Parts: sequence; C-alpha cells; structure tokens
Amino acid sequence: MWLSASVYAHTQQHLLRTQVSQAAAVLGEIVPAIETPLQTSAAIVDVDHGSTAPVRSYVGHDVGTAKGTLFRSLSIWRLSPGGPVELAQMGIAPKLEAIPGRLASFLDGIRAPGVLAVDDLLSGRSPRLGFAVESVGSSPRYAVYAELEAPASRRTSVPASSAFDQLNFALYLGAHPTRANLIESTVPNLPLSGAASARIPFGDTSLDFVATPSGPLGGGLLPALPWIVGALGLALTGAGVGMTEWLVRGRHLAEALAVENHRLYAEQRSIAQTLQRALLPADLPPIRGLDLASRYLPGDPSADIGGDWYDVIRCDDHSAIFAVGDVSGRGIPAANTMASLHYAIRAYAAQGDDAPTILCKLTELLDIGRDGHFATVLLGHVDVPGHTLTLASAGHPPLLVVSPGGAEFVAPPPGVPIGVLPGSPYTTITVTVPPRSTLLAYTDGLVERRGEHLDTGLERLRSAAVQHVDVPGATALLDTVSQLLATQAHADDVALLALHWTD
Repeated sequence: MWLSASVYAHTQQHLLRTQVSQAAAVLGEIVPAIETPLQTSAAIVDVDHGSTAPVRSYVGHDVGTAKGTLFRSLSIWRLSPGGPVELAQMGIAPKLEAIPGRLASFLDGIRAPGVLAVDDLLSGRSPRLGFAVESVGSSPRYAVYAELEAPASRRTSVPASSAFDQLNFALYLGAHPTRANLIESTVPNLPLSGAASARIPFGDTSLDFVATPSGPLGGGLLPALPWIVGALGLALTGAGVGMTEWLVRGRHLAEALAVENHRLYAEQRSIAQTLQRALLPADLPPIRGLDLASRYLPGDPSADIGGDWYDVIRCDDHSAIFAVGDVSGRGIPAANTMASLHYAIRAYAAQGDDAPTILCKLTELLDIGRDGHFATVLLGHVDVPGHTLTLASAGHPPLLVVSPGGAEFVAPPPGVPIGVLPGSPYTTITVTVPPRSTLLAYTDGLVERRGEHLDTGLERLRSAAVQHVDVPGATALLDTVSQLLATQAHADDVALLALHWTD
C-alpha cells in the first residue's frame, strides 16, 4: 500500500510537470501574437520615414475597446534627444502617459531595437501591461507603444474543454511570484501549495506560470490505487505474486503516461498550427472575372510549424496583387517572421507601392545575420480585363500558367531572397495570359524532394497540371495537384494559390 501511494504521488508530480510544461509551451506560442504587430508597425513607420497612415491601416482593427481587440491603446513615437514625440495615438489614452516622466523613461530604456520591452502597469485601477518596440532602421528612430488590459479582479477560468482544466494556476510577470506581479489566476488564495512552475521568455522579461492540480491528473483510478493494492495485499501470500502485480501495474501506468504525453504533444502542435493558419486570410477577396482558391498542406506531422503563406490584396474591381512566400527554418521564430512580412506586404500594397518597390522595402525589415532567417517571395499584379500579369520574385520558384494549350512556367528575372542583401533592386516581367487560364503559385515544399534535382520536381508539377487542362477552375487545379503530388512524401509544409480567368 505504501508503494502504491508512492507511485501515485510520483505519477501526480510527473503529470503536473508535464502539463505545466505543455501549458508554458502554448503560452510561449501566443507571445508572438503580441510581439509581431508591434515589430511590424515599428518597421513600417521606419521605412515610411514617420508616416503613420500605413500603420493605422495595418494594426488599427486590433486597437480599441471593442470586444475581440488585442490592445486598448497604441501610439507611435519619434525618439529624439529632447525626449519622445508622439506622432499618432489609437484607442484609449495610455495609462503610462498619465504617470509623469514614466513613458519617456520607459522608451529611453528599451534594451535593443526590435526587442519587445515590457512594462508592469498592474498596480492600481485598470491594471495593464505596457509594450514597446523600437525600430531597427537608421536615425531618427521610432517606437511603437501599446497597452493590453489585464483582468481587473486578476481572476480567470479554464474552459472545461481545455487540456489544462485540471490545473489551478497563477501567471506572474517577471521572476518573482508575488501578488504585486500577478497577472491572473484561477483561485483567490495564493501562493499555490505543492505547485510546479515554468519560466516563459516574454520580450525583455519573462512570465512565471505556477500551477497545482485541482484534482487527480491521471483519472479516478489513480487515487484509489493505494486502497486497491492494500486490499489485494491481504489476499496475496507470496512475495513473487506481489512483485508481479506491481510490475504489471507499473507497465500499465507507464503506458498511460505515454498516451497522455502523446495527446498533450499532439494538442500543442495542433494549437501551434491553428495559430499559424490564423495568420493566413480566412477568405480571399472577390475579384470580378477571377476565380480564386487556396490550400495549406501540412508536411511531416513530427516536424515543427513552418513559415509558408499566401495572400491576395484587392486593388480595385478589376485588379489585385497576390503574394506567396516561404521563410527559411521552422518553429515559432519562422512563423513570427512570416507574419511580419505578410502584414508588411499588405501595408505597402495599401499605400500603392508596386511589386518591385514592395520587395525592396521588405529587404529593410529582415536581415539573416540579425534575425537568422531569410524568405523567398513571389509577387504578382493581375489586370483581369487586360489579361496581363506582372511578376517580381525574390528567389521564389516560378509561377505555373495552365491554359487550354498546356502548362508552362513563367519566371521574372531572379532576385535575391529577402533578408540576404538590404536594398536589393528587383525587376519585373509582364506577360499576356490566354483566356480561361489558371495561375498556380506555390512554395517549394510542393516540388522539392530530398536527393532529387529541382527540375524533376518542376516537371512533375507541370505534368500533373496538364491533366487539369480539360477541367477549368481554380479549385479543380488545386484538387488535381494535391491528389497527385501531396500524397507523396513531402517533409515541408506547402502553401498553394490559384487564380483562374473565367473568360
């Protein structure tokens, strides 16, 4: 009975540490949702030399008091020797601005350009967290400051459907789990006893996640194990029989833990993929004369998330800009970089920049030496009634044009990938598209295979697309390509975008 109780206590602690670790991983994947909009906004205002209109267009829908908005307040500042100068403000007034000298001191103390700085505004009424990012460009420097509102009572709850509904937890800002640093908790009585904790990097500081079980983590059987074994012990007469029972139960327990760990890992990856796909457009805009379709095909389930994306930006009733890109590497940093480039393209397109200008501006936002990533991007401007297509590429695979006469690749003059050489120029190619043709843009995971020449993969794609010639439509092309190519072993994720002229 003592041994079973010991096994139960050990199992509870193991499951608690596992769930705390998984919960911390999920929280860590949500951090870029705060960091990315501010980093991108700082980069946009720097590239546009202090113009705030593109930032308002990019991040304005995430600021305010409406339900679902991320930030309560966001402001843009020019950093100067005489102190920060406010250029624009969105949402409600910043709490930090009402504290004399506090905002200037906070902005002056940002540790490094591009790094998220976090300020503790949890005390007093209307508790908040303040965030700032300084631009990485040349002088003058700019900073974007935003505030996120914390629960006034510091209380929250975990939905019953969550994998972590059996935890009571407290989330603190910084390394000291004190009530003054509390962001939110599920219980009023703190500190939590018998708890496990995990530290989560959060800009220039960290979050401290502390949790304890609200009940048996291994199900209803585990707490009863000591009594079950005790009752069985009365009937067992041989030490060998007792040892056999312990070994069998230990095996079952190990199998249960393995299943639980696998389930938690699968849920973590599912959440990460959901966050990544949330950055992709839920719906493509209606363009008269065009039929649009898109797909995101995940690669090896055991691999981390990638940085593939696509987008279509409507210019007017008869034209649009489309983008397909792929960030090197995998994991949250790649997805974070993908989000920055994705939204920057939208902001530049909204202010009327053409494809080469957009690509040139993107080179100022990413540096492989600083960020550890580069990206390939294909941009195209479509004139629907004119049946013309203007393309610019930053090292991306060529576009495939599928027409009633067959399928052929179209590639603009090659340009260096984004992040390799700041200020690189890009040139375009303009082609006439036959009626009822379909354009297919994709990321390299569709055509690249380990140990195989790229030309082989491109020819495989062209041959698959030719089978689609007699079945017009954007969705039909993606169905054909997915069925013929995505069933083969591809370790990388794939983003696909098809645009079909309906006449």
